[in-house]
Amino acid sequence: MAEVDLLVVGGGPAGISAAGTAARAGLRVVLADERPTLGGQIFKQPGPGFTVTDPAALGRQFRFGRTVIDSLDGKGVDVRLRTSVVALEGNEAVLVTDGQPARTVTARRLLLAPGAHDRPVAFPGWTLPGVMTAGGLQTLAKTQRVLPGERMLFAGSGPVALAFPAQLADYGATVVAALEAGPAPRPGDFARLAAAAPGNVDLLRDAALYRASLVRHRVPLRYRRIVVRAEGDGRVERVVHARVDADWRVLPGTEETVEVDVLGLGYGFVPSLELPRLAGCEFDYDEDLGGHVVRRDDWCRTTVDGVYAAGDGAGVEGSYVAVDEGRIAGLAAALDAGAITVAGASALAAPARRRLTRRRALTAATKRLYRVGPGIYELAEDSTVICRCESVRAHSITDAVATTADINVVKAFTRAGMGPCQGRNCQRHIAAMIAAGHGKPVADVPLATPRMPVRPVPISALADHSIEGPTLFLPEEGS
Repeated sequence: MAEVDLLVVGGGPAGISAAGTAARAGLRVVLADERPTLGGQIFKQPGPGFTVTDPAALGRQFRFGRTVIDSLDGKGVDVRLRTSVVALEGNEAVLVTDGQPARTVTARRLLLAPGAHDRPVAFPGWTLPGVMTAGGLQTLAKTQRVLPGERMLFAGSGPVALAFPAQLADYGATVVAALEAGPAPRPGDFARLAAAAPGNVDLLRDAALYRASLVRHRVPLRYRRIVVRAEGDGRVERVVHARVDADWRVLPGTEETVEVDVLGLGYGFVPSLELPRLAGCEFDYDEDLGGHVVRRDDWCRTTVDGVYAAGDGAGVEGSYVAVDEGRIAGLAAALDAGAITVAGASALAAPARRRLTRRRALTAATKRLYRVGPGIYELAEDSTVICRCESVRAHSITDAVATTADINVVKAFTRAGMGPCQGRNCQRHIAAMIAAGHGKPVADVPLATPRMPVRPVPISALADHSIEGPTLFLPEEGS
């Protein structure tokens, strides 16, 4: 049992920034992250044993991420890697480090920065080998410098649908096309982007460079198109895509087929909600920010006293916003702990607030281009697997939805959401099916009841080894 002033969950940009800020204010801080290195998904670092000899070769984003990570040096933060927070109750958290038994940390305050994961999109063939999310491709390409195939198609929406195919092409991949589900920019969009340029020149310059890279590598960027089917014998061999309307619904007769051996998907991200839900936080709904988003005040305080949320785990807005939200949340924790004054916290938070205002102005300028359409959840056929862990197909879920609008009952009837991912891959789609079946907005469909452990862990990590009995299974010596 340990006791700390602040437990920060998540070692991405928000968590790192928050931990360093709170520690500088004098708080005793523990930062826990399940990865072997800090940086999260967006600033993913090479694993232990790898050395980067030329950071410039990995791009500006890698260098910025390295700067954020290095900012923790000398700040007195107790960093615990390969460590998952698997349960919360009051001010106590259960931590499990790889290969070790669970332990409990008592934290006077809790800052949740769990990040986000790729928005799952179910369509016929999405479970074929070779169909990969942007996060999976990033892991291979960025940290291991491996290209998983020879002919790739990338489909998605938002900045990642422009940036990542350009990055793959720069790595030497043959990208046959990049598909953007949203519309092509109009003169009015460029005018709004120009108005939002102050404070965002770096992001706009990156976008221009990515677009130029696609042109240089002769990768066509096609708008208003979405993947409707992946086909192949044992792995993806071809992809069918089609034109969509403003709601991302397929227009019949517009299908095209292209032969590829890798399909990359980047339809945005959704927050990792397990810990905020276990903590009892309240939520709002904004599909463009990932769906359910944590309700917070302007200091990143949640509706639960002593619990803060920052970064993409509270609502997906990108790494730069996450860094500044982390700073504000760290200052809020120090303020509430009495370590700094209101005036001092406000003065230190002011630069971050100004940057957030400018970044969010750019997001507002791109809203027409990157609005998520409800058609993204209407691509599955009756035989399409929805729950990959339990191999539950759409027709089984449809039958269950006909009898109930409760996602927990659907889960009990079908086992969808009971696998190792605990519904991360299927819960959003099931909620959309319930909404369609009962004529209600998807925002009004509550998610399934959260359960601990929120991450799969060995039962030996949670077991009480002091209990012995003849009916218990005990490990043999040396095993």
